[in-house]
Amino acid sequence: SGGIGAATAERLSREGLGGRTWGAACWIGHECGSFAVTLADGEVLTGSQLLFSGGKVGAGLAAAKSARQAAHYGRDQSAQDIAYHVKQAYLDALYTRRLWEVAASAVQEAKDQLHQVQLLHQAGTRAEYDLLRAQVDAANQEPALVQAANNYDIAMLDLKRLINVPLEQPLALTTALITDDGMIPVVADSGITAGGSPALAAADATVRMQQDLLRVAKADRWPTLSVSSTFSEQAFPSEIFPFNAPLLRNWNAAVTLSIPIFHGLRTEGEVELYRAQLAQAEAQRDQLREQNARDVAQAVAEMRRTQVLLLARGATVDQAGQARHIAQVRYTNGLATQLEVSDARLLLEQAQVNQAQAMRDYLTSIAQLERALGRPVAVEQRPIQEIRRTISGEESHP
Repeated sequence: SGGIGAATAERLSREGLGGRTWGAACWIGHECGSFAVTLADGEVLTGSQLLFSGGKVGAGLAAAKSARQAAHYGRDQSAQDIAYHVKQAYLDALYTRRLWEVAASAVQEAKDQLHQVQLLHQAGTRAEYDLLRAQVDAANQEPALVQAANNYDIAMLDLKRLINVPLEQPLALTTALITDDGMIPVVADSGITAGGSPALAAADATVRMQQDLLRVAKADRWPTLSVSSTFSEQAFPSEIFPFNAPLLRNWNAAVTLSIPIFHGLRTEGEVELYRAQLAQAEAQRDQLREQNARDVAQAVAEMRRTQVLLLARGATVDQAGQARHIAQVRYTNGLATQLEVSDARLLLEQAQVNQAQAMRDYLTSIAQLERALGRPVAVEQRPIQEIRRTISGEESHP
């Protein structure tokens, strides 16, 4: 804004009102050592207007506007970066909470299994070895639960720090990482194209600014034309106090034409400097445009990869749940050992952890896509089974 104001002020006329002046001037007379004192009092009003400067003022004003636009786009890019980091921290908090829930569920299942083994041992249908193994298995689940709770607390502290919330203030996460309705978010925006990020817009504005600065440097080769005028009232009183002295009015105007003849090659040096800065800005803009297109393509590919992985992890969780249930039924009927039940529970726990990580990675890839595009994308909730059928149909028809 300061640059725009300075450039605008250069274009507008300049006017000034001199204050009331009062002083004494000593003039050396014809004879050596003699002098006379003349008292003077007056007011002066001046004004000037630039008529032609070879486009320097207009180019300077355009450069200042481009610089302000680049600053605004840079601010928008910083805001998007902050929003992305907040989303990432929120997803990490959801992920660690889900791991804590899985660990708590594993501890509860181990305790339930221990209680069942104790009843069967009291009934005489299970050996002492099965009871000891169930006790050890239940105790081994406690450290994982403590570690999961600690990781969740650390993730919440990081989230509070990013959103500028006091560390002692309670904070509740209102969404779940894994929902029970079998729905996942899917990007519904089909027109995904690169080129809309604020960083790229800031680079374009920087190129325009350098182009205008080059015009400013070239304008020094042209002459400048300006007009000025001065109106004054002046009195020469004969007394010390000049309040009653008559004022003499004077007005003059001038048209000034300044032609640059030789500046010690300063203009040519500045032109070459701004030309080099323009080439550098254009190279940086082109490099940033290519990088942005690569980021968008990479984000789309990562989103598709994590989506397929998420669907596979969800199917694994269903299979592991069925295996755990079958192992529990077989153990109750005396057809399986305690080791088979523990293995089935651990496989289910690992499948749930893998599913949570796949969901976190999938949602993070959507956030990365929005960051690369420089705008939010339309997202809709769709059933997992429907997405699986769609992907299976695409794989069967290459």
